[in-house]
Amino acid sequence: MEPKTVLEAVGDTSALENVGRHWEESMAAMPPGSPEFLLDPVWRENVRWCGFEGELDEPLARAAAVIRGNEALRRLAWHAYWRVFLAPAPAAPVDWPEPVRHLGDDAGLFYLIVGVAGVPLVRRHHRALGIPENVTRETTQQVKRYCDDMYRAGNGGRPGLYQGQMGWLRHYTREKYVRLGRLEYWLGPNPYRLEAYRSIPTGRVAALAADGTRFTENGLILRDPARYREGEGWTATLLHGEHTTTGWLIDPDGFCTRRRVGLPTSEWTCVLKHEDPVLMMHIPSGGRMTPEACRDSLERAAAFFPEHFPDEQPRAVVCTSWIFSPVLQKIFPPEANLCMFQKELYLFPAPSGAWDGLWFVFLRRNRPDDLSELPRKSSLQRGIADYLRRGKEWYAGGMFLLMDDIPRFGSQFYRSNRPLHLSDVSK
Repeated sequence: MEPKTVLEAVGDTSALENVGRHWEESMAAMPPGSPEFLLDPVWRENVRWCGFEGELDEPLARAAAVIRGNEALRRLAWHAYWRVFLAPAPAAPVDWPEPVRHLGDDAGLFYLIVGVAGVPLVRRHHRALGIPENVTRETTQQVKRYCDDMYRAGNGGRPGLYQGQMGWLRHYTREKYVRLGRLEYWLGPNPYRLEAYRSIPTGRVAALAADGTRFTENGLILRDPARYREGEGWTATLLHGEHTTTGWLIDPDGFCTRRRVGLPTSEWTCVLKHEDPVLMMHIPSGGRMTPEACRDSLERAAAFFPEHFPDEQPRAVVCTSWIFSPVLQKIFPPEANLCMFQKELYLFPAPSGAWDGLWFVFLRRNRPDDLSELPRKSSLQRGIADYLRRGKEWYAGGMFLLMDDIPRFGSQFYRSNRPLHLSDVSK
């Protein structure tokens, strides 16, 4: 069957261009009969590993039986699975239809079955890396989080999986990526170009902006160059001299200052730069971000990765996310969990659009013209919605926490030890 015929059987051909990509390669790899992940014993085991405790067994059994018995749905399910987990390069589904015609209210389960089908791949990958089974079980909880905290919230409580989140599941099957308590970590090269330096005499940390970074007047970065006002802001330089490193100082509250400072190489050593080994942090939904939960996870990570990957000692934990937006400090009280977490980290500005990351808050792909349409069910939604309705701009942000500073978590080390007495250099 060709992709057009499959989509016609489903009842929606609007995604034909995307579905058609890699169709021949996918169909050539499709096993005869029904893909294994559609068989009852297989999907049942997969959903248990993801933390579902039987609450979906009956609707999943119905949905899997319908998919197995319909050639068009079998091929579409296999194609989605192949695109997410087996394709040589990432090629996740985009705006594919849910088979409402065949599954009715169970239509969201179509992609949920595909999502949990990655569990055997994660288990095999983790065994090859020597990762203990209990950590693998923690890691495979992500599909349940996507289902319960995202899809159900946006679909009247019905279970399923958003296609926009399926592509992320591929990482669990390929990277040195695990969940440890409240947070997840991915060992790899640092993708960010700012540099961090530690004072040899005092232990204080100073971050310098990457060379060529353009900032707004308030020290933030816009993803779209067209959003900069003419003549606004400045462009950073970063110079590595024989005796001094000169650059623009980033404040740990998440903005670049207008200070161009010099760090004597005899007193300051570089502790984080582009492509150094780091733990890229992912913050899954579900569960409160209490300081205790975050500390526990970070301490587990500090012990876990040197033990299991001794040849790749990470320098820091890093991340960019809406959760590290400096805006949140203006919206919520200091005792809010997200604000307390931010204060333990060195925040830095990251390229940002006006809606970056807010899908996770409002489950809406784009910012509506009428902001009164935004949902206001939680204090988080109400706070951000009210901020935007006042005409304020939204920015995402980034963070790093040096591995050596994880034992200091809880002391607001970077804020209480700002390097205030650095020498300014002429601009």
